[in-house]
Amino acid sequence: MDKMNNKIIKDYILNRGSAKSQKRLAEWLREDKENAHLLFRMEAAYHEGRGDYEPAPGAMEKAEASLFDVIGAEQNRTASSRRLALWRRAAVVLLLVAGGVAALWGVYGRMTMVTVTASADSVTAITLPDSTQVWLNHGGSITYPKEFRGGERHVKLDGEALFSVTKNPEKPFVVSSYGVDTRVLGTVFNFNTHCAGNCEEVSLLEGRLEITGRSGEGKVIIKPNQKAVVDKTRHTMEVKNVYAPLEAVWHDGMIPFANMSIADIAHVLEKFYHVRITLSDNLDLRSTYSGYIRRNGNIDSVLGALSYSIPFSYSKQGSHITLSGR
Repeated sequence: MDKMNNKIIKDYILNRGSAKSQKRLAEWLREDKENAHLLFRMEAAYHEGRGDYEPAPGAMEKAEASLFDVIGAEQNRTASSRRLALWRRAAVVLLLVAGGVAALWGVYGRMTMVTVTASADSVTAITLPDSTQVWLNHGGSITYPKEFRGGERHVKLDGEALFSVTKNPEKPFVVSSYGVDTRVLGTVFNFNTHCAGNCEEVSLLEGRLEITGRSGEGKVIIKPNQKAVVDKTRHTMEVKNVYAPLEAVWHDGMIPFANMSIADIAHVLEKFYHVRITLSDNLDLRSTYSGYIRRNGNIDSVLGALSYSIPFSYSKQGSHITLSGR
């Protein structure tokens, strides 16, 4: 399938395509990674440009001229006829979306987009225009409008971020990446677009989350302590049960535990520090504990801090640790 029907793309962006057209679109997306990137750029442009406004006189002509200026610039940069065809296709679709490009480009001159990128060695905290809190992990990038307009709050993510979304039932919050769309009203979740194996992962800490694969992987709704894993190579989506707060430890360096036994805590430490922990028979496995452990550079300092509040002692041989009751 070398060409894609512009109506299918438009209907997908407007969320009104049939099952048959969505299947055809999924096949087109699987043919070439550039197709997925193109669709992502077009849909993001639509959401960024949509808002409450009156189209200015001559907006259609101005929009068309602007689009083909972009195409001309692209043609000067590359001799690739296929890439040029993609840009032309993008221009046609944008002209069709939402009843005409005046609805898209008429607002561009009045809308300011903001992009924030975290440095390679630090976590960056951001407050969005609706008071939603975002923590960007090292090297992550987020793009959002200076003012949320229309019926959605739409942002784009590249990398990993933790979101604490301000509730607004009238204006859903949407986070898009190349592979996934997430839609929420108010919730806390971790979204990582750069996972191993060409996967993206979304873990839910609080609330309710709808996740849609952008290449035909389907749609799921996850609950707290569940994680959706989207494999962008095999185009599959899997839901796993996890202790979701552990997915977001990177943002503040604190390992949370709530009503956990010493066996549960040992399992968490095994995951973070790549050790094997054995529990002696004289340990109290019935008591539970709640609190936070600061994630330090080595397991010894963590175990030392824990032993002040949980009655145990430990011995260590290489990566094997034994916990005993006191």
